[in-house]
Amino acid sequence: MLRMDGFTYRHATSWAHALELWSAHPDARYVAGGTDLLPNVKHGIFKPRTLVGLSGIAGGVELRDDSVKIGAATRLADLAEHPDVQRLLGPLATAAALVASPQIRAMATLGGNILLDTRCLYYNQTESWRQALGYCLKAEGTWCHVIGGPKTCVASQSSDTVPVLLALDAKLHLLGPSGAREVAIRDLYRFNGMDHLAIEPSELLTDVVVPRPGAGFRGSYQKLRTRDSIDFPQLGVAVCGEWAGDTATRLEIVIGAASPQPKPLRGLEAFLGRPLDDAAVLEIAALAHKQTRPQDSVHGGAAWRRQMAAVFVRRALTALRNG
Repeated sequence: MLRMDGFTYRHATSWAHALELWSAHPDARYVAGGTDLLPNVKHGIFKPRTLVGLSGIAGGVELRDDSVKIGAATRLADLAEHPDVQRLLGPLATAAALVASPQIRAMATLGGNILLDTRCLYYNQTESWRQALGYCLKAEGTWCHVIGGPKTCVASQSSDTVPVLLALDAKLHLLGPSGAREVAIRDLYRFNGMDHLAIEPSELLTDVVVPRPGAGFRGSYQKLRTRDSIDFPQLGVAVCGEWAGDTATRLEIVIGAASPQPKPLRGLEAFLGRPLDDAAVLEIAALAHKQTRPQDSVHGGAAWRRQMAAVFVRRALTALRNG
C-alpha cells in the first residue's frame, strides 16, 4: 500500500482566502480534486508540508455576449454535461467527458486538467522504482532516460481539454500576490517537461474565458488510448473551425500528449477559403504527420502515435467537412 507523508491541510473558502493561506505557508501546494496531485504525493514525487484545499470554491459556467466564462473549479463531469457547453463548445464537452473515469471526472476540475503536471514512463512511478533506475532528470536525477542525455526533459503535457482550449483561443485569468492578470492559453506552456508552465507557484487559475465561436462553427476532439477508460491520452487531436459548406474560413488543429507543449499545426492558412476536397484533407494530414514528433515518454511507440496524428486529422476533417 502506498502511503502519503504527513501534511497539514488548510481549507480555502475563496480564491483570495486560498492565496492568503498560501502566503502563510509558501511551501504549500494547491489541491482541488486531487486526482493527479495525491497519486504523485503517494509516489513521493511531491512532498508538500501543507496543502491548500480549493474544493470549497464553486465553479460554474457563465454565458456572455461574446464569450463563455468557466470557473477553474468546475468539475469535469459538470463541464461535460452542461447543456450550454455541449451546444456552444461541443469539442470541449467531448474532451472533458473522455478524461479518465466517471469517478475521477466527478472530482477533477477544469483548472487541474489545464495545469496537469507533465507525465513520463520514468517519472510517474513509485519512489522505490525511480530509485532503482537511478531516478530521472525531472525528479531527483540528472539523466533523461527517454532522450538518453542530461539536458532535456520531454515528459508530456497530457491534458485532454488543453488542445481544444488552444484551438478555441481561450484566455486564462490568474490571481497571485501581485494581483490579477490574463494570459492566453497558447502562451502558458513551455517546451520543458520539468518547468512547462509559465506561471508562478503562488498563482491561482480562477477562470477560463472562451470566445464564442462564429457562425458555421464545427469542431471535434479525438483521443488515442489503449483502454477506453482511465488512461491518459497517448495522443489528443483537436480540430476546430468555421465552415461554409465544405469550405473552412477558419481552421485550428492542435496536437496534444506528444511533447511537453501542445502543438498547433502551422501552414493551415493555405487551405482557407477553398473547398477541402479529399486531396486537401490528405495534404493537411501530411502536415500533421510532418509536424508531430512524439517522444517515447508515454505508452505506445512514437512512430505509431505520429502516424495516428495524421489518421485522426484526416478523419476529423472529413467528418467536419461533411457537416
